[in-house]
Amino acid sequence: MKIAIIGASGFVGKNLIKNLLENTEHEIYAICLDPENIIIEEKYKNRVYKLKTNVLDPKEIIDALEGIEVAYYLIHMMTNNKNNFYEKEDQAAENTGKALKSSGIKRVIYMSGLGKDKENLSMHLLSRHNTGNILRKYIKEVIELRASMIIGHGSASFEIVKNIVEKSPIIILPKTAKTKTQPIGIDDALLYLRQSITLKINESEIIEIGGKESMSYEEFIKRYSKCKNKKNIIFILPILNEYTAGLLLSLFNPKEEANIGKCMIGSFQNEMIVTSKKANQFFPDINPRKIEEFFV
Repeated sequence: MKIAIIGASGFVGKNLIKNLLENTEHEIYAICLDPENIIIEEKYKNRVYKLKTNVLDPKEIIDALEGIEVAYYLIHMMTNNKNNFYEKEDQAAENTGKALKSSGIKRVIYMSGLGKDKENLSMHLLSRHNTGNILRKYIKEVIELRASMIIGHGSASFEIVKNIVEKSPIIILPKTAKTKTQPIGIDDALLYLRQSITLKINESEIIEIGGKESMSYEEFIKRYSKCKNKKNIIFILPILNEYTAGLLLSLFNPKEEANIGKCMIGSFQNEMIVTSKKANQFFPDINPRKIEEFFV
């Protein structure tokens, strides 16, 4: 089967390529702006095609999807300095949705974000859910996997936590750090993604996935700190707003990760926990592990 991974050079994309190569016989079409950053083992190179593609260019994405049978959609644009990632992600989804439809692709697997649609969602989560809505306009079978933070080496959100814990003995958090989240390890997330290729469904499905436990963001940081034998002192500052919290992130993180972090801080207001049993129904053999197993 010919599988496209749109947004292949990101954290999830690179890990997904490796996972599919090791566990399936599919041909992989890595679609992204910077395919030169994807490293493939020599023994797999005859099964991987790297396609430099700008999803904001309708013709480029149509050309890249020719002959594809199943596509993964892993695009996000939060690294942009300007606060216009919502508009760009909206346009990317529209372009891709139209291209998928014209190419006759019947199934798309999309990694989205947790959060209840009826809540006052952050711009980050609104954009994640909006992308799913757009893809469903064009494709009959969209499997939208909604997850919180994905834990593993190279995850932007996890790298932010690592940098803060390892570089700052005193950690100041906004009051929204008390909000619940349900992080998932990268290997578990990849199981859901891989099994979605052949999942039997009758229509598009939104499936919430998460790790073994839910916890506050504050508790998550404490658990990572303890795992790494750090003695961080954590303060919750009620008057700390999102803008100031974003500036603090810039002190301890590279520019690109800090930009992502600034967008994600707003999501602290929304609980990102699994509220549906669909994951157990559709993937009964997947038993997510404790997050400490993925701390690297």
